[in-house]
Parts: sequence; structure tokens; C-alpha cells
Amino acid sequence: MKINNLLLIGAFFFILCCFPFIELQANELKPTDTIEYFDDGSYYEITLQEDLNIFRSSTKNGSKTVTYKSANGTTLWSVTVHGSFSFNGTSAKCTNSTVSTTCPASTWKITSASSSKSGASASATATAKQYISGKLSQTKTKTVTLQCSSSGKLS
Repeated sequence: MKINNLLLIGAFFFILCCFPFIELQANELKPTDTIEYFDDGSYYEITLQEDLNIFRSSTKNGSKTVTYKSANGTTLWSVTVHGSFSFNGTSAKCTNSTVSTTCPASTWKITSASSSKSGASASATATAKQYISGKLSQTKTKTVTLQCSSSGKLS
């Protein structure tokens, strides 16, 4: 019985000692959304997602997605910038930037997509074109930028 109690007390103190190194941030599990509407009712839905980091670190990974949706909420296409950052409390730097796109709507095509990084920002730009009966109907170009603050906050 004494050995079991010692093991339990030891485990308790181990958890207490390690807890300061664990950074549980529940808000990183939920994306944050904003919406930009167009006159025809279609809209851009902008979603920020931070990767969960359970250990305190001087790096941060995340993504920001712009999804173009019809007035009835159907997803037409999207562009996502994925960024990796380092920060130290006084400055931040983007260490990697990549782009991904989706285009589930049959009348839309992503014709170009690129990513870049500069300072503490990761950016991606995509151009999407809508074709109706084989003819170009409209073109939309969207740039999405993910930034990291010196404290590691993504926006």
C-alpha cells in the first residue's frame, strides 16, 4: 500500500512540474470566421485556423482560408494559405508559406494559385473563373494573408 501511495504522489508532483510546459488553448481548436458579402448575395467566408500546440513553443502554424460561396451557401471555390512562423516576444518571422485550393463547382475553374512570404506574413493568391456554356462569365482574384504577432497570435 505504501508503494502505491508513493507512486500516486510521485505522479501528482510530476504532473504539477510539467504543467507549466503545457499550453492548452481551447480557442485554437475552433476556427474564427468573418464574412464579406457581394451585391448578388454571394460572399467570401474567411476562416482562421491555428494548429494546436500543447507545448510552449516559439513557433506557430496555422492557415487562413477564403471560401467563395453562392447566395444559397454552396461552396464554389476556396484558397488557403498555410503558414509557419517563429516568434520571440519582440519580433516574428514567417518561415514557410504554401497554398492549396479547392473548386467543387463544375462551372468554376481555378486558373492560377501562388504563395509568398514576407516578414511575419504568409500570403496566397488565387484566380478563379466561371464558365457558363463554355463562355467566360466572371473572374475573381483573391489574396489571403496570414500574419503572426511577436507574441505568436495569428490573424
